[in-house]
Amino acid sequence: MHTGNFPPLFLPTNDMLLPAVTSLVRRNIWLFTACIAVALMCGGSASAGDNEDYLKLIKPVLQARCFACHGTLKQESGLRLDTAQFMLAGGENGPVIRPGDASNSLLLRRIASHDDSLRMPPEGEPLVQKQIDAISKWLMDGASHPSDEQAERDPKEHWAFRAPERPAVPVVAHLNSNNPIDAFLAELHAAKGLSPQPLASPRVWLRRVSLDLIGLPPTAKQLEGFAIEHSEDARHRIVEELLSSPQYGERWGRHWMDIWRYSDWWGLGEEVRNSQKHMWHWRDWIVESLNQDVGYDEMVRQMLAADELYPNDLNRLRASGFLARQYFKFNRTSWLDETIEHTSKAMLGLTFNCCKCHDHKYDPISQEDYYRLRAVFEPYQIRMEMIPGIVDFQKDGIPRAFDCNLDAPTYVHARGDDRNPIMDKPMFASVPNLLRWESFAITQVSLPPEAFQPSLRQHVMESYIADAKSKEQIAKQALEAAQKKLADDPSHEQARVELAIAERSLRKRSLELDASPLRFAADRAKSMNAPPDEQSQSARRASLTDKQIALCKAEEEVILAELAMLKADAKNKGASDKKLSAARSALETASKQIDAPGEEYLSMRGAEKSAESNVEPDESKKRAFPQTSTGRRSALAFWLTDRRNPLAARVAVNHIWTRHFGRPLVPTVFDFGRKGTPPIHPKLLDWLAVELMENGWSMKHIHRIIVSSDAHRRTSSNAGATANFAQDPENQYYWRTNSTRMESQMVRDSLLSLAGELDCQMGGPSIPAADEKSRRRSLYFVHSHNEHNKMLSAFDDANVLDCYRRGESIVPQQALALENSKLAMEMADRIALRIQTSNPNTDNREFARLAFVAILADEPTSEEMDWIELMITKMEQTSAAPDPMIRKQQARHALVRGLINHNDFITIR
Repeated sequence: MHTGNFPPLFLPTNDMLLPAVTSLVRRNIWLFTACIAVALMCGGSASAGDNEDYLKLIKPVLQARCFACHGTLKQESGLRLDTAQFMLAGGENGPVIRPGDASNSLLLRRIASHDDSLRMPPEGEPLVQKQIDAISKWLMDGASHPSDEQAERDPKEHWAFRAPERPAVPVVAHLNSNNPIDAFLAELHAAKGLSPQPLASPRVWLRRVSLDLIGLPPTAKQLEGFAIEHSEDARHRIVEELLSSPQYGERWGRHWMDIWRYSDWWGLGEEVRNSQKHMWHWRDWIVESLNQDVGYDEMVRQMLAADELYPNDLNRLRASGFLARQYFKFNRTSWLDETIEHTSKAMLGLTFNCCKCHDHKYDPISQEDYYRLRAVFEPYQIRMEMIPGIVDFQKDGIPRAFDCNLDAPTYVHARGDDRNPIMDKPMFASVPNLLRWESFAITQVSLPPEAFQPSLRQHVMESYIADAKSKEQIAKQALEAAQKKLADDPSHEQARVELAIAERSLRKRSLELDASPLRFAADRAKSMNAPPDEQSQSARRASLTDKQIALCKAEEEVILAELAMLKADAKNKGASDKKLSAARSALETASKQIDAPGEEYLSMRGAEKSAESNVEPDESKKRAFPQTSTGRRSALAFWLTDRRNPLAARVAVNHIWTRHFGRPLVPTVFDFGRKGTPPIHPKLLDWLAVELMENGWSMKHIHRIIVSSDAHRRTSSNAGATANFAQDPENQYYWRTNSTRMESQMVRDSLLSLAGELDCQMGGPSIPAADEKSRRRSLYFVHSHNEHNKMLSAFDDANVLDCYRRGESIVPQQALALENSKLAMEMADRIALRIQTSNPNTDNREFARLAFVAILADEPTSEEMDWIELMITKMEQTSAAPDPMIRKQQARHALVRGLINHNDFITIR
């Protein structure tokens, strides 16, 4: 029987979080740090009276809590605590401890003090008496420690801060694979005494690789065919077909959307407060870029600086949706804080956010480094770029970044409080000193005219002309209707007024059609620095047309005011008379302007700036776009993807590996720093990182290597591996393949695919989250803080705020969703009908086998077949349906519903 369990949970661990320990006073900070160290190291009942206790109980706690301020990274008050000798030497105020003399140790006196102004630590709860007694005993026993104790290493020597170098691929005897991944793992298997599990069955492997690469299960025909022919050439052909499939970009697009924090807009009503409308353009760019195998480095560069690198390429400008997504209307600091935090976590695997308030407690990143990085992003804002054919930005447009406030200063915020900027020391844009291998060169970017005046783009004029033609056609139809109405009843005064309005409306629409090319010509003459006479003539022509449009509008207003005057009763006569008088005055002014139109005209809008804040004045919203960009973000993008950067490639391959094997090579996926967990397989990580960089940063190349390895092909079963399980119960050395639970999108998409109901249309606006009728891939549902699809939420959908690694819960709602939801029931019926239609005249036993293969990619055992055959027979006998065929269908449909509720359906084995 198939009785597998859900895979282990993958939840964020607390060791990813930095302890928020800051001193309230500068004086005696050395004593405060020491007392925290001792408080933590003495939390147990064991005595720390010998070297072994010191190394097991004391040193690890000191390293975790004290080295940040009193180690090689920093020495507050001249005190180091990374060896006992340093503790004995003390700092500026003398020794911290006196071995054998607890009562005269400043450490003990301060932690035992009942005076809150003297007691250490000054924050949090005081130490309990048991801890104080343990400290006293350790001191009285002589504070024993190893004589050859080593000091903390230079942080710059941390593994993640050194550029990866390609390690030699191990040569392992009797290894049947030529895949480097298998060689690295086989070397460890031999060293650890582990025997790898056998390879998975052809059907299991095909299902696994299909779900891995395109997020959809293989068809029954593909499963049957591969079960017959599963040669190496066949496997290679299948991998290439999957990597070439458009569904590959959708599958891996959702992975990277998790990491890059994709979110549709949310706010209050129609007010955008977070992210931007039409963010789906960024999503489509991600999918298309992956399908085209655009290098990871180039994707990063475009997301950070497409507006500087490709200012006139609308397709690439979609990439800066990464920055547009960070938008927050009500607080610029919160907006930039999130930009810095999630750029560093997603692309560098470092936690910069703690440096907003103070120097990093573990990594050599200072508070000033944080604000230098903020200065890189300080000038940028968001605008909506017009797309061909649509002039209404509410209907569509490309949200993109651009440098708006070029001279905006950046100040360090005292204790991270933006209300207290340190004004006497503005920060220059740069990257952390730790990772700056040469001067951070920033070159200002001169933008082409179309970038700072997007109305010059040809498609903008064409879109306005098309819109004006459409409106002119509507106006013509309205005029014809008004003429017919008056012809039917010549004495009808209302019809006569409507005709007059329709005539002027058509005139106005015709003038607007003429205005677009005239405005375009005037804008171009101005932007291209045409001769003054040419600029003046173009502007006058555009201005005259604008004044003629204004005259038509004024005439309409007079007609409407006259009509209102005729209809007004005695009570409203005065107000109507005032409106008519004002309308006639406006008409007179408009008529005079025709004679002297001047050179002011309404420039076409090719882009619309998003509000910088909820209190931005109108003059700021309407100001012209800058003609240059600072070049800061493009400098950051090239630095980040430079071959010398030690982090970018490692972070990328770690994410790719995680989603193939269910667990990362570096467990702390967004923290490769000294607080993070080091890789279990550092050589393999570095080999993959170098392989990525030396092969054009091609992600498909890395996928190809991974899924072609024996490590990826092994069975996930523990059967017959008692010794392995005892030696490596968590499978850290990959002696088998990990089972993983399907992600939420894959659960729904697999149901639709198996039922033949999946709509493979790609791209376009997001689908409402509550749309239960949609059969498109789950990738396209609205994903925001306000809207959640219930089916996806049940299976741990990506958190909108951050999702560097999906969690896997086991809750009753998941079983209920697959058993009782309308979608699951409908798809189960269609799956059963599809199997039956494709295989007519099959008996119950064969139907059961076909259902097992299609849904679980596995053959049922003979015992399962016997049980299922008996179950179907009983269900047919107990059904109340009069027709035997209906009874059979009901029983078979029940079997299919049972199989989609089987653990092996939602598990990738």
